[in-house]
Amino acid sequence: MFFKWLKQHVEIKHFYGMSKTALQNQIYIALITYCLHVLIQLETKSKKSLLRISRWLKAALWKPAYIWLRRFEKKAVP
Repeated sequence: MFFKWLKQHVEIKHFYGMSKTALQNQIYIALITYCLHVLIQLETKSKKSLLRISRWLKAALWKPAYIWLRRFEKKAVP
């Protein structure tokens, strides 16, 4: 069940390393990223899906945080 959930919710398209440590690290990083997205969703009290939150964060990666916070609050961004 865990691996089914992992494949459905965590974005791992392919593994970059072949060693046991490399696979574990990639899975841990993907799980941490997923948990951070969930925390952002909870903190902003957003009804938006995790996919939409992820896309917005990727788009606003190098922009100040107030820009994507206003997007979640549906306010105009100056």
